[in-house]
Amino acid sequence: MVILLLYWYLFYRKVESDITTTNKTITDYFPVRRSGRRCKSELEKERMIEYEDKVLTYCEDGLEVVKMEDKGRGVVATKMFKKGDFVVEYAGDLIDLAESKDREMFYGMSTKFGCYMYYFNLKGKHYCIDATAESGKLGRLLNHSRISFNCCTKLIEIKNTPYLIIIASRDIVKGEELLYDYGDRSKESLEAHPWLKL
Repeated sequence: MVILLLYWYLFYRKVESDITTTNKTITDYFPVRRSGRRCKSELEKERMIEYEDKVLTYCEDGLEVVKMEDKGRGVVATKMFKKGDFVVEYAGDLIDLAESKDREMFYGMSTKFGCYMYYFNLKGKHYCIDATAESGKLGRLLNHSRISFNCCTKLIEIKNTPYLIIIASRDIVKGEELLYDYGDRSKESLEAHPWLKL
């Protein structure tokens, strides 16, 4: 019993000594709760890293080319996409405005060529991605819808080179056709391709 009391006395003195000699804070007694939330800029940075990775690895996961009634080929989702997810790159030749006008004139001389040229501006410079050539890339096969689109285009830069990607503009379910608005509203285009109004 005496030994037990001696141990208790020594232990109590040690604890009392620790308390008086150590600066304690409230976190020594209560755990800190850390928030799992991240700021918007951090989330956007992660998303851009994901986009770059998908472009550089030629990712076309979750896509299937199908024959569409009255449309020819189209692309459907074989998996779910969440809003903002990378869907596919609109891949083709990156050319300047002068070359794009020459190619457009050449393509206009024959009915065997479709219109797969996408014009855009980035940092004050005009570009065009020409995806006219059959390349096996699926981004060029997404069909147009002005009203019921579920995708949209986004410009990104990787090592000072512009890339055009297509991302989900809303949640997309498996089996749904992937559509985006081509954005062409010129009178000539609407007369030649009335489906651009849809």
